[in-house]
Amino acid sequence: MAVRHKTPFTPNKIYFLTFTAFRWYNIFVNDKYCDLIYKWFDYTKDNYGNKIHGYVIMPNHIHILMYISDRSPRPSVLIQNAKRFLAYQIINYLKEDDNIELLNNLKTGPNKNKAKHQVFQPRYDSLMIYNTKIFLQKLDYIHHNPCQPKWNLADKPEDYRYSSAADYLADGGYYGVDVIDL
Repeated sequence: MAVRHKTPFTPNKIYFLTFTAFRWYNIFVNDKYCDLIYKWFDYTKDNYGNKIHGYVIMPNHIHILMYISDRSPRPSVLIQNAKRFLAYQIINYLKEDDNIELLNNLKTGPNKNKAKHQVFQPRYDSLMIYNTKIFLQKLDYIHHNPCQPKWNLADKPEDYRYSSAADYLADGGYYGVDVIDL
């Protein structure tokens, strides 16, 4: 799986991770689909000791600020496993929801993996956070993403349900994160 920013993996650091739905299709459009991301978060926390410090689930991509412990696989394996877990569940949900149009759009022809559907772009982004300034820049970017005119998903960052903004700016969000007091 290709990564746009090649940085060597150093465990016990915070990483800014991003991955995207295939052809930017809107998949994460309600609780049912977004809850899959939260299940993956729980899995990484419970099994690897990772921590979620910030996130936003946009309709077609996800940004995460994740502390990746020395018990965790490196980011490429972590994201590859997430995509595999998420893809199976998303396809099942699309079938349950009778979303034939999106299922057809995600169908692939013959390929080396013999997958019937491609749910995510093959690439992902991974950037190790080196200092507080970069952490705050990425956290601000994550939280303001839904408020951009392009998306217009919320007027204020803390109003967007699928984000950690309310954990930092209000009394807590839909999915609690490990807030870093800066």
